[in-house]
Amino acid sequence: MGQLVHAAATHFADRTSGTYEVIRLMPENSSGELGYRIRDTVSGAQRAVGESEIRAVDTKPSAQSH
Repeated sequence: MGQLVHAAATHFADRTSGTYEVIRLMPENSSGELGYRIRDTVSGAQRAVGESEIRAVDTKPSAQSH
């Protein structure tokens, strides 16, 4: 809950640049994959996704050479 993610699924192709917040754990689907309810951090739109359809936002600072 509260983790920031990006949508990685191809059916989100028009929305993959957005950041989403995980707001609820959903039951496993018929293949045993965990599901999540996510909310777009800008528009507030919500959707249900499977674990394979999201990826965690990298919050580590990138190493840049000076």
